[in-house]
Amino acid sequence: MLSILLPIYKCSCVALVTELQRQCMECGIAYEIIVADDGTMADTMNQHIVERNKVIGQLEGVRYIIRQENVGRSAIRNFLFSQSKGDCILFIDGDLSLDNPDFIRRYTQAEGDVVVGGIRIGGNPEQWKGNLRYKYECVCEANNTIEKRQKQPFQHLATNILIRRSALGECPYDERISRYGYEDVLLGKRFQQQGLTINHIDNPVLFCNFESNETYISKTEEALHTLLQFRKDLINFSSLLKMVERIHHFHLAKLLFLAFKLLHKPLKHRLESNKPSIFLFNLYKLMYYISLEQQAR
Repeated sequence: MLSILLPIYKCSCVALVTELQRQCMECGIAYEIIVADDGTMADTMNQHIVERNKVIGQLEGVRYIIRQENVGRSAIRNFLFSQSKGDCILFIDGDLSLDNPDFIRRYTQAEGDVVVGGIRIGGNPEQWKGNLRYKYECVCEANNTIEKRQKQPFQHLATNILIRRSALGECPYDERISRYGYEDVLLGKRFQQQGLTINHIDNPVLFCNFESNETYISKTEEALHTLLQFRKDLINFSSLLKMVERIHHFHLAKLLFLAFKLLHKPLKHRLESNKPSIFLFNLYKLMYYISLEQQAR
């Protein structure tokens, strides 16, 4: 059996779930699709989204579970896993889209303990040209070809990933991570320690809706708090931490910390504008992390 697990939060997943269910039926496989809403109901402004999503519960083989409290990205994935029965587990974020009619078939034909399909960036370039997340994800997409992913197979486990149940244990995601970010990176590290085989294939889901620049910067800052908290675990799995090591080697940390104090507001203002710079965004992340590190001493 294939268990498809989708965590969602404040988003409609009707189109995605409907297409996944159609493809499973077409392939003639045993399947279940479990969707867990991670606390959208807690915000009265978004209850209409929950009502819209309820229609998926009428589809054959689909369960829609409404959770009252937001428990975070790791915990909600572990909850979904605890509810599943399949021999193979497919994790997909519920805010993604699917425009590939052979998506499920390609996964059923793939080999490996872990199979990673990847992400493709969609959306109207003209509409999103001033969006920081869109611009950043486009750069990441160009740097995450199958060839490059296969060279570092344990470091590109974005949430479109098929895993043999026997490889997951009881709690696949590290619930020590309560903030945003890096739960998939720690999962990749665990797979490497287990000596699992990871197969990267061309079977992407589509990412085509992007949060505001302000929201994305806030999420990035939260992820940097996570990175600082788990820096010992992530030292060989983060390019930013490698850069920080070089900063310390050349004794530049205090200088960057002082520079961030002076430049923090104008940098953030530029990133929140409709002309964000990826170079400045990467610089902002580095300086923000250094400032967190310095303040923690």
